[in-house]
Amino acid sequence: MPQGSEPTLSIAALFEERETKRRRDREAEEWLQKKNEEELNDYKRRLDEFRLTNERVEAVLQRVRSAFDRGETELMLTSFPSSFCTDGGRAVNNADLPPINKPKDGQAAAGGPPAWLATLPRGATIVYDYWEKNLKPGGFAFSARIINYPGGMPGDIGLFLSWPKSAMDLQTS
Repeated sequence: MPQGSEPTLSIAALFEERETKRRRDREAEEWLQKKNEEELNDYKRRLDEFRLTNERVEAVLQRVRSAFDRGETELMLTSFPSSFCTDGGRAVNNADLPPINKPKDGQAAAGGPPAWLATLPRGATIVYDYWEKNLKPGGFAFSARIINYPGGMPGDIGLFLSWPKSAMDLQTS
């Protein structure tokens, strides 16, 4: 080897390279996390400010028709993180369970909206109200449920429209 062109290497340089790479990785991870948080905050804001328009209603009704034609019995309208709920999704997760404390006389909310509805983003109430007025009389059901459990905790919540499998089922419900 010619003199003066021998490769050099030092432990200090290796430590510096490793630290520089780790710092870049941390910065990229922080940027990505910040971007995800911004997107989630924007999505929550849009759910809270959601308004039904004729175009949106028609688009959902077309999705229902398509799902019905495929022989499906439900359609997920939307999903969102359970963290968007005021209780982290607990009311939705426990919707099938009987109340711990029995309602006092005259307090039974027979026919009223489900308790979990008040915990969802405001836009969900608009969708529920539309369903109750326009789709429930036609035999459609509306529900919310946890659709995944990352790390064993409630993850995303889905809002669903459902309907009976056959006309005979419609008459018996």
